[in-house]
Amino acid sequence: MSQLIQGTHARAQALAVPLPLPLPLPLTHPIYHILLVLATGERHGYGLRRAIIASTEGRMRVGSGSLYRSLDVLLAAGLIDETRGALDDTPKLRRLFRLTDLGERIARAETERLAHLVTVARRVPRLWDDPAPGALLVPPTSHPPASHTAHSACGREES
Repeated sequence: MSQLIQGTHARAQALAVPLPLPLPLPLTHPIYHILLVLATGERHGYGLRRAIIASTEGRMRVGSGSLYRSLDVLLAAGLIDETRGALDDTPKLRRLFRLTDLGERIARAETERLAHLVTVARRVPRLWDDPAPGALLVPPTSHPPASHTAHSACGREES
């Protein structure tokens, strides 16, 4: 039995995402960005990390531990698939991830939800009358350098 997501935006209603949802909306930022990157093609973990940094212009970084926990959640929910293969003209086999049809529908639903929030926010002149575009955004220099190390859940250092 499949029902439609009920919401205020007609496009989100037309996406035919089955209920109950495999993941609750709103999605976390890392999960949403993983889905966005995988919508452009399959990637391995390191490629995902680099693509997230590039697509957010350095405003968001996902550590290895957080990335692979998020990938496990997405795999369990059926939003992505995993294969083994080589990318980037290297013979090394890696875990490759790709978006499923359900993952694409969930990403579209979240994108529509966020677009609606921006539409509502644009109705608040105080938020949009600032003469400096992007003045409310945090500059990318406030993030730690890409070479920082993260600690995994089991206490080992990851790079």
